[in-house]
Amino acid sequence: MRIKIEQLETATAPESVLSELAEYHDVLDAENIPGDPPTPVAMRIAKWRHSFARFPEFRWILREHGEIAAVGLVHYDVEENLANGMGAVHVHPTRRGRGYARLLATPVLDHLEEQGRTRFETWIKRGHPAESLAEGLGLKSVYQERRSRLLIAELDRGLMRSWVERAMERASDYELLAMESPFPEDYLGKFCAMMEIMNTAPTEDYEVDDETITPETWRDIEDNVLKSQSQIHNLTVVHKPSGDFVGFTQMKTQDLQPDLAWQWDTGVHPDHRNRGLGRWLKAAMIERIILEYPEVERVDTHNAGSNEPMLNINIAMGFEAVLEENAWQGDLGTVRERLGA
Repeated sequence: MRIKIEQLETATAPESVLSELAEYHDVLDAENIPGDPPTPVAMRIAKWRHSFARFPEFRWILREHGEIAAVGLVHYDVEENLANGMGAVHVHPTRRGRGYARLLATPVLDHLEEQGRTRFETWIKRGHPAESLAEGLGLKSVYQERRSRLLIAELDRGLMRSWVERAMERASDYELLAMESPFPEDYLGKFCAMMEIMNTAPTEDYEVDDETITPETWRDIEDNVLKSQSQIHNLTVVHKPSGDFVGFTQMKTQDLQPDLAWQWDTGVHPDHRNRGLGRWLKAAMIERIILEYPEVERVDTHNAGSNEPMLNINIAMGFEAVLEENAWQGDLGTVRERLGA
């Protein structure tokens, strides 16, 4: 049979199939960020083997003459934001124009409907021709996201030290608490409550509910990261007079891709902003990573395109945009009707 569509369970799929899928994603990644070093196959497989219980992923592959020609992806939150579902279909550049995206859209949309999702979202590189297709399906561009990169060799270490020194002058009522995963049980509840700070970050026109990270969810995240041979590093700002956790930053280092680290969330409670705490967190963390993980050559991060305060900090550090994407969102039923899938 020339065309075959099958659901792929990455937790149990043969390593040969996952290696094939990894090579396929290398092609897509090279299209998004030309010249970027490929993600090691072992890194991809380790992530695919271990999914988050709360944020499951489902994949379908379309084969043409036995080769992967297109991939469909679905993921969502099973505890909150129950109306939302993310779906994507990626077709190999050499196999486009054959209707494969429409064929794979059927199992993607079927699955989301079976889960009771009514809002559909997908992510598209800014300026990609697929944006006009999304608009025709009734989707609207609702959120801009920028992936930025810092090259460690170009980091101004003196500037980082000055941020730390300045913060210690301006913020004498605060101190930094370092935690490595798994976080101590005594701190976990306070830490998870503090993470709701991220609900104050810009969401633009994206229809999304506030997110709560429970201790159970956080333990699942830690377990997933550790199983993929990676580590989470966290610095928390403690307000000394009250003992409250009022800000944090996180980075992830990867044993299977040691040259690349990921800057995760950084946030400061609104009542404690404009004291240099954000710069203190970012500078102290990057200095720590450089000292403890000398193999790291670059740090990547994602930010909302409208998050000017955080973008300003990142730009001052030397982060430069390498990819800009937009989230497109709309009624799932309308997408299905217009697509005819």
